Amino acid sequence: MNSRCRLMTALDLGVPDRVPTWDWFDEAVTIGVAEVLGLEGHGAATTLRKGDETEESLDLYCQVVEALGVDGTSSVYSTGLQAVNGHLGRDKYGRGYILSENGMPAVIEPAVSSLKQLEAYDMVSRIEPSDFQGLRMVVDRLGDEHAHCLNLNGPFQEAWNVMGGMDKTMIAFIEDPGLVHGVLQEVTRFNKALMDEAVAIGADFFMIDGDICGNDFPLMSVEIFREFILPYKIEMVDHAHGLGRKIIKHSDGMVWSIMDDLIEAGFDGFHPVQPQCMDLTTTKAYLHGRLCVFGNVDCVDLLVFGEPQAVYDATRRCIAEGSPGGGHILCSSNSLHPGCKPENVIAMFEAAKEFGNYSDIAGRPMASPPPPDATPSRPRRQTRRRRRHAA
Repeated sequence: MNSRCRLMTALDLGVPDRVPTWDWFDEAVTIGVAEVLGLEGHGAATTLRKGDETEESLDLYCQVVEALGVDGTSSVYSTGLQAVNGHLGRDKYGRGYILSENGMPAVIEPAVSSLKQLEAYDMVSRIEPSDFQGLRMVVDRLGDEHAHCLNLNGPFQEAWNVMGGMDKTMIAFIEDPGLVHGVLQEVTRFNKALMDEAVAIGADFFMIDGDICGNDFPLMSVEIFREFILPYKIEMVDHAHGLGRKIIKHSDGMVWSIMDDLIEAGFDGFHPVQPQCMDLTTTKAYLHGRLCVFGNVDCVDLLVFGEPQAVYDATRRCIAEGSPGGGHILCSSNSLHPGCKPENVIAMFEAAKEFGNYSDIAGRPMASPPPPDATPSRPRRQTRRRRRHAA
């Protein structure tokens, strides 16, 4: 199998020749790995400002993917975010941010704070072909030998960007539900348009971001989730499937309270099974035959503070726990963020090659319920059928 076939087989809950790999690479990690491996062009890339997507940085990313044997790529679209004053920035969608060299920009200024503003707010009209420079170059460079993912902000995260923050959005759930639904409708329309553009370029699947849960409990009640968030996730899932593409839900945290909702919504995979609060063996047993499981080499402690041998051993355990029966894609427990040591990132992918051959992996996992203290709450919608979609 080539990389694309391997990863898409796992997304379709099948058993490929070996465990496929994928991850989100921060530019700092890409540069660090390239330096360790001695890849051409890493010196030029280190002079780039964080967030710039130039031919040099994208080429270096493609080199790293090939050198490490990563089966899938990860791309984002541009929002036109520009620094305007020191650490402050604004994107073309009218949102203001605090910028950071070590993480995602934090939205602090809304683009929409009333229904009247929402009436004139049109995100789709601001999408431009140049917004997909990263995806286009990665697809052109690596072609259909690899599976290509476009990361999208899910309805919740995109809505809080538009409304000026998660806190403002959660308050509006209660105080101004009409505005929240209006914004969610607009950002879902926007995400569907992004999907259309990405498929035309060559995207194979989508990962939708937006954490719903903390380490101990959901960020909102299940009832609020089902009223405000779930219907728009379902709309995105249906649109992706209508385009013949897979779609994965990302959320950190203890996700058991809404796991059945995600299954019922029709998602093709769940990312990333955070080891601080969810057990990979239990999660894989529960999701086997339902959702492809992504994860979950620890990027909170191990990839940051550990040594390569410990990462090697943990990756082997991850494969043993998550890969039996197929439907598993190996990656970190969130992303390869700036704190991850390049040597540890390399060790993770080397271990995947060493231990990921399915001829050496045990058979199907035993079916298992979730832990008694974390039983999923059944969704109200029981009539929605789970549909499989060919890769």
